[in-house]
Amino acid sequence: MDKKIFKNPLFVLISIQAIMGGTYLMTKLGLREFSPLALGVLRFGLTAVVFAVLLGLKRLFFIPGKADRISFLWLALFSVPFNQGLFLYGMKYTLAAHGALLYAATPIMVLCLSCIWLKERPSALKITGIALGFAGVLLVLFEKGLDLSGQTLKGDILIFFAVLTWSVYTILSKKMLQKYRPLQVTGYSLMLGAALFLPIGLLPILRQDYANITWSGLSSILYLALLTSVLGYLTWNWALSKIEASKVAVVSNLQPVFAAFLAWMFLGEKITHNFIIGAAVVAAGVILTEKG
Repeated sequence: MDKKIFKNPLFVLISIQAIMGGTYLMTKLGLREFSPLALGVLRFGLTAVVFAVLLGLKRLFFIPGKADRISFLWLALFSVPFNQGLFLYGMKYTLAAHGALLYAATPIMVLCLSCIWLKERPSALKITGIALGFAGVLLVLFEKGLDLSGQTLKGDILIFFAVLTWSVYTILSKKMLQKYRPLQVTGYSLMLGAALFLPIGLLPILRQDYANITWSGLSSILYLALLTSVLGYLTWNWALSKIEASKVAVVSNLQPVFAAFLAWMFLGEKITHNFIIGAAVVAAGVILTEKG
C-alpha cells in the first residue's frame, strides 16, 4: 500500500471514526459507575497528563502571545467545561443513539459557522453531501433505538448545546492552527480545559464511591481519555490544519455507522437493509462533501 495514503487527512479521519464510534457506548458504560462530573474530571485529568508528556517529549511547550491567550482560554472552555459538561449530563438522560444522531448535525453547524467566520464557500456539492450524510445517519439510527416519545428530551437538549459548543471549538481551532501545531492547539486547550473543569467536578470526585468501581468503569475512563480525547481530538485538529472545517466535520457522520458495525461484531446485533442503505448514503455524503 502506498505510504502516502497514511498521510491523507481523509483516510486518517475515516480510520479514526471506528474508535470514535465507540465513544457514546463507553460513556453510557462509565455513567453506570461514575457521576457525570466525576467521569469528566477523571477522563480529562488523564488526558491532560498524557498531553503534558507528549508536549514535553516533543519540546513543544511555549508561552502564547498576549493576543492568543484569550483564544486558548476560549478553546479550553468550549472543549471541556462547556462541551463535555453538557455531553456527559446529556448522555445520562438520553440514549446513545440520540447522542450519535445529534452529533451528526455537527457538519451542518460547522458549515454555517465556516461560511460566517472562515469565509468558506457553501458549494452545491458540499451542501448536498452534508444533507446526504445526515439522512444516512437517520436511516442507520432508526434501527438502533431512537425514542420519539419525548422521554429523552432533557438529555437531547443538553446534547444539542454540546454539539453547538463543539462546532464553535472546531472553528476556533481552525484559526489557531494557522499559527500553532495540532499537538500544541489540542494539548493546550485540553490541559487548560481540564484545569477549568476540576473545580466544577471536585466535590463529585470526593464523593465518588471508589470501592464498587469495576474494570468496566475503569476501561471506560481509559477509552475516553486515551482513544477519544488524545487520539481522536488530536487527529481532528491535525485534519483541520490540512483541509476545510466542513469537510472534516462531515466525516464524523461515519461514527454511528461504525458504532452499529461494532455492535454487530461484538454484541451480535443484526445488520439490516436500512443499515446497509444508510451506510452507503453516509459514504456518498462524505464523498460529495470532499469534492464540493
